[in-house]
Amino acid sequence: MRTSLGTKPRSIMSAAAIILLCFMPFSVSAFATIQQQALHAPTKTIRIHTTLSLSNSDNNGGDDGGIDDFESNRMDIVRSLQKSFYMPESPTAIPDGDNDDETASYVTSSCPRAQLDESKGKIINLPLWRVGWIETPGRRNCLNVHEGIYTHMFESILSTQSETNDPLYFGHLYLPGGTKAAKSGEERYRLKTWREELDDDDRFDNYSKSSTLNAPEISTPSVDRSAVVGCLMQIVDHRRMEDGRLMLLVQAVERFVVDEVLETLPYSVANVQILLDKEDLQFKGDDNDKNEQVDENFCKYLRGDAVTASFFYHDYEFNKPKLPIGEKNNSYLSKDDVPWVEISNLLPFAEYSSDDVSLNAANEKSSSMQESLLASMNNGDASSNFAEGELSMEEQLFNGGILWDPPFIQNVIVRRSLDTSDCDALETLLWLAMDDFCRATGFNLPEEVRVLMPPEMDYLDQMPSEHALSPLYPKIRRQRRLSYLAPALIENLEEVGKGIRHIWLNTPSTNARLRGALERYDYLNNKLMGQFE
Repeated sequence: MRTSLGTKPRSIMSAAAIILLCFMPFSVSAFATIQQQALHAPTKTIRIHTTLSLSNSDNNGGDDGGIDDFESNRMDIVRSLQKSFYMPESPTAIPDGDNDDETASYVTSSCPRAQLDESKGKIINLPLWRVGWIETPGRRNCLNVHEGIYTHMFESILSTQSETNDPLYFGHLYLPGGTKAAKSGEERYRLKTWREELDDDDRFDNYSKSSTLNAPEISTPSVDRSAVVGCLMQIVDHRRMEDGRLMLLVQAVERFVVDEVLETLPYSVANVQILLDKEDLQFKGDDNDKNEQVDENFCKYLRGDAVTASFFYHDYEFNKPKLPIGEKNNSYLSKDDVPWVEISNLLPFAEYSSDDVSLNAANEKSSSMQESLLASMNNGDASSNFAEGELSMEEQLFNGGILWDPPFIQNVIVRRSLDTSDCDALETLLWLAMDDFCRATGFNLPEEVRVLMPPEMDYLDQMPSEHALSPLYPKIRRQRRLSYLAPALIENLEEVGKGIRHIWLNTPSTNARLRGALERYDYLNNKLMGQFE
């Protein structure tokens, strides 16, 4: 893999990285997790797990001034090395052209800047944070990074901040056991591409369905192996701590699937394909046979247009708050300087921007993409010469069991008919079920969820948000956000919602997530009604 002009030679960077890692703070894991009351109810409490951390449990400092002096001197050396090592580098431009053989040649980990390749909808050169928990789009977290490998990774990412404040991305990928599992050498924990995962005959050996005596009718799929579907994260703000740790405010903006592994040391870097919902990218036109096969060679370029259009909405869908710690300067924060309560108010869900100026360009881009897609499909371009092609990536992922619909819950009275497939109808039914749930429990929906209420449903008991969404904002994207946030509200309630966040991440469509969430709210409402009879 060749090195781009203007970047440091790999040997120098590797040696410097080793020196830095030797001086970095010692720790067992890349983060610490605490429970935080992120939602408030007058009589009932629902807790959402988040990664607000910087726990005091790992502070082993004593009263010995000599130890304090040693630590201070050590951190001075670390910061001196950081200032000389993490220097801004010349950006690596993504070349024009459609030659897949060049994909790995225009990216190296010597220049860690992750960029969107608009031609194919891929994020190139994405650093991966492989940890033992799962994120889904629409969430926001405050991360405490204190393992040397990942402190190095995030410092490398922060060093690429441009004058135009382009987004700083990294990938969040589930790995049971985190770094400890990655170092175990077990094949199931090795970072793979989605094609390698499909070809792995042993990938279901660690697949199981667990249920409980309290709810034996609920079966939860679980996979004890490294995931290939992850979440694209954007760094919104950051602060450096006195002990060398990093505090990062991050938001989950899109899903991805690992397409090509570039490096695994000192941290993992990959090219990833952004994974859209079926509603965002329908490869079959109105006049086409729904059972007709579509060639991946045709799909990948239309997918690139659809992903680019999706990214246009990010400026409106994700505001960019600052950590409530004052202006950045050259000082380093101590744990006593961190306002825990104020930070918790930013979590666990992202908020929309009050400025909708970006929506005009986003809608224009989306409309142009849809017109191009429908024209190509109705002209039969996708199915021509399919015998020489392959199924679309999305169909391969679903057929191979990497993507799946939420498991059906038995013995539950559902509001919908079994043939309900319209997202508008499912959205309405889900809001009615959520309203019943809140009425029965006394739970108040957070502002970040109430803002998603359709304007015509102002008759619900839940008060509409004071900050209505722009009329320019497409309802299908509002429905997609709701399909992630509604399950998050009940993910810690009974067996119906526990431990299945990976299912919502791996669900192929907004429709399927809305249906899955509706079934679970109906299940809870059925139990609540039984208690009151």
